[in-house]
Amino acid sequence: MNILLYDIGSYIQKDLIYFLKKSGCHCRNVIYKQPENNLYQDDFFEKKFREQLERSSFDFVMSTNFSPIVARLCCQINMKYVAWIYDSPINTDHMEYYQFPTSYIFLFDRHEVERIRALGGVNIYHMPLAVNPERIRKITISEDDLAAYSADISFVGNFYGGILPQLLAPQSEYDTGFIDAIAASQLQVYGYNFIEDMLSDDLIVRMNKCLEDQGYTVTGLTKRSLSHNIATSVTHTERLVLLSMLGRSHYVRYYSSEKPEVLSHLIYGGMVSYFTQMPKVFHLSRLNLCPTLKAIRSGIPLRALDIMVSGGALLCNYQPELSEYFTDGLDVIMYESIPDALSKAEYYLTHEDKRLRLAQNGCQKVISHFSYPEKISAMLKTAGIL
Repeated sequence: MNILLYDIGSYIQKDLIYFLKKSGCHCRNVIYKQPENNLYQDDFFEKKFREQLERSSFDFVMSTNFSPIVARLCCQINMKYVAWIYDSPINTDHMEYYQFPTSYIFLFDRHEVERIRALGGVNIYHMPLAVNPERIRKITISEDDLAAYSADISFVGNFYGGILPQLLAPQSEYDTGFIDAIAASQLQVYGYNFIEDMLSDDLIVRMNKCLEDQGYTVTGLTKRSLSHNIATSVTHTERLVLLSMLGRSHYVRYYSSEKPEVLSHLIYGGMVSYFTQMPKVFHLSRLNLCPTLKAIRSGIPLRALDIMVSGGALLCNYQPELSEYFTDGLDVIMYESIPDALSKAEYYLTHEDKRLRLAQNGCQKVISHFSYPEKISAMLKTAGIL
């Protein structure tokens, strides 16, 4: 098969191309990062992408994450477009782009699939993400790596500061207190995101009026956008609290583009390369902390799979789909509260044999159930391409 691939610069693009080529496909990869404000209209990109489509006879177009423009162009020429999305949630402000009959959209979060279908999306399917154990096996650990990355507990990721403080700044004391209470409650609950259910239409109207009256540039706040900002803020708090408290008793390293002052007692490692450094961090850390972004309602994030395929022990919050594939205490360590996370971290750091066995079990399950050939085949069959 001849495939035109659109590359937004995603982590999984190289692995996707590797396995497509390994299966005998010919791939032409188009790399272009669209500005955030041009996701639906970008004349330069449209012209260049049309030129690519005309250069050869392609069987279909594929991308990681979803491009509205690519979806529209493919529909215009009746070409199938397969999008495998590794971010969640996705922007559904323009639902018409999720209704093209030529698009086949796969999301790793089952709850998100149900949400978009309920809004009228067509050809929306659930598909967990995948890993490349072949790439991981080629990575070697040096003495310098042992010194650079070994730790009791490591965290790799963002802290998601977000804009909730700016949104709340002009609001009434009552509405600010209400949203703070929602965030505090959600922080205590794992496996169920109730934030959006707590937001009323009247609240959104009041908040938008306050923002407008005070001359804020943020406009058109919706339940969905406010819910996402609250979820982001909860994730921010959870990650800082967990790392700060774990660092009081254990040797903790964290790797991020941000360096919060509250974590000054921990070892800051800066940012690490996804392909060369990150697997070493996961492998050499006795536990790998991975609190899921609260906006991911049910799915298994790519970071959790990356940790396990690298031979790392995963310390993660309870997540519905994670529990479908993995057993707490056998393959992964799932916590249901911050005190539970602290307790389980202490237990596995003092029971090395169980920690090692758990990491091995998790790695084997990921390799068995989250392979690229299996996921690619399933998507292409669903799209009627195979």
